[in-house]
Amino acid sequence: MKNRPLGRTGLMVSEIGLGALEIGRDWAADVNPDPRHLTAKEAAAVLHGALDAGINFIDTAPAYWHSEEFIGEALAGRRNEFVLATKVGEHCDPSGSVYDYSREATRRFVDQSLRRLRTDRIDLLQIHSASIEVLERGETYEAMDEARRAGKVLHLGMTGGVAECIRALEIGGYETVQVPYNLLNLAAEERLLPLAREKGAGVIIMRPLAGGKLSDKYVRLADERLREAIAGFLQFTGDGVPTLAHLALGYVLSRPEVSCAIPGSRRLEAIRENIAAAGQPLAPDLVEAVRNFALRAAVSAW
Repeated sequence: MKNRPLGRTGLMVSEIGLGALEIGRDWAADVNPDPRHLTAKEAAAVLHGALDAGINFIDTAPAYWHSEEFIGEALAGRRNEFVLATKVGEHCDPSGSVYDYSREATRRFVDQSLRRLRTDRIDLLQIHSASIEVLERGETYEAMDEARRAGKVLHLGMTGGVAECIRALEIGGYETVQVPYNLLNLAAEERLLPLAREKGAGVIIMRPLAGGKLSDKYVRLADERLREAIAGFLQFTGDGVPTLAHLALGYVLSRPEVSCAIPGSRRLEAIRENIAAAGQPLAPDLVEAVRNFALRAAVSAW
């Protein structure tokens, strides 16, 4: 596993990280016959297996149901082996989500996450999917920065859509952005990735497999047009690029601005396959051909 700089944070992160949503929260019923999250014991096996395989970046959130608790239970004894990222602003359980970006709520989010994660610091604290209005008001960032000054948090970032992440970088103070970017959604390429390079910001890619759609699971999709568009990418697989997921991850990682891609998975086998894909970069001419096809297909899953 190769490591890349996480922007100007000074941290080095594995090219493939672990998006820890699926270990603790039901997810992706459109492509998974059984979308239920793992048990604590199953989650522990996946988490330890991911670290053993070379992953050193784990991204979670209070909105991922049991994810923080499972990470704390499983990895407290290995805390110094990985970079831990979580979020503030959204809490979720099976009854739904509650959003609160106030100063007091942000303080509670941090303290509750520290307890659930059984750690004394959060390496990267991110605002969870805030609007531009929340970013411009600045109250959430000020509370996050307060936590950083108190030693509870080391670095600050933002997760959200392309427009929101661009605005966060324009405002300043955010060391990383986490954004959707995949073969079905190339919006980050136009302005966000160049701006991140200019600002020295780390870029974390969520949904690099479009929630499992850019894998062999795509055949389960009900949307026929989307199924056909995704199937078109199979023309680029073959020798050296054995799977659709390999193609999708290789494309995202071909961008030097990208620090880390964090596909979610509840299966250790899939995590190992993702790591193997990162170890076989795509040739530049293949990247260009895939991009041209993606632009012509013009289908967005997100």
